[in-house]
Amino acid sequence: MKQTTVAVIGGGPAGVSATVYLRRALIDVLLIERGVPGGKVNFTAEIENYPGFVKVNGPDLALKFYEQVNSLGVSFTYGDVSKVITNEDHFIIQTDEEEIKAEYVIFATGMEERKLGVPGEEEYNGRGVHFCAVCDGPFYKGESVMVVGGGNSAFQEAVYLAGFSKKVYLIHRSDKFKADEILVKKAKATPNIEIILHTEVAEVIGDGDKVTSIIVENNQTNEQSEFSVSALFPYIGQLPMSAALKDLNVTDERGYVIVNDVMETSIPNLFAAGDVIKKGLRQVVTATNDGAIAAIEITHRVA
Repeated sequence: MKQTTVAVIGGGPAGVSATVYLRRALIDVLLIERGVPGGKVNFTAEIENYPGFVKVNGPDLALKFYEQVNSLGVSFTYGDVSKVITNEDHFIIQTDEEEIKAEYVIFATGMEERKLGVPGEEEYNGRGVHFCAVCDGPFYKGESVMVVGGGNSAFQEAVYLAGFSKKVYLIHRSDKFKADEILVKKAKATPNIEIILHTEVAEVIGDGDKVTSIIVENNQTNEQSEFSVSALFPYIGQLPMSAALKDLNVTDERGYVIVNDVMETSIPNLFAAGDVIKKGLRQVVTATNDGAIAAIEITHRVA
């Protein structure tokens, strides 16, 4: 069994920030990541509100995160954490690959995309239904696609997809957007983006191999329409990835981890940071702040 002073679960902005502060204090830390370091930053085409960058490509920023922690000699392990178990003076972290013993834990797993829950979505998941335009959008170059949502992610990815798609249909269930006004204006000014309001996805249609069209329904008239598209990209919100803590009674009714002002849960030495915690604002910059706060608190205790 691997042993470490601090186990950081999640290699997104919060986890990376925590790891940097811990290593600079010469504390033994193990970073556990189930995918690509950088978290959801990897899935963002452009970031325009992170200090120090007028504009930065998401995967490029994620690479810089990785390079920084790697330069500090951070130990990595890959695995999907299924459970965090508390003992008197330590934690056991169970992954699909191994068990890890740690004195402190920083839980920074982030969030995952909420699904539409309509017929055909699961059947064509990965075969036309995708949750990452940066990852999968280029496969549909020159074709028509559909984006669902009214927040920043939906508008950012619609503009990104419009750069190489024939047509982008952006549908939203109301006429009010949560997206920043600058993103809304950019989408409206893009000739091959068509914004369709008061509309929701009713069904994903395919030929058994791939998506061929999407049936949508106007939620005011109940009128249905069918759009011939090759891909669907839903951005309708996210859910906290906190299942590994479900037995510890540290989350609210929606699954967000409850922490105090130093990012500690009700269980001593179990911290959480980033988008997975209960808070009002979820941005890359706030996630890095959370990670730093948790790490500094741990350095005070280890010293």
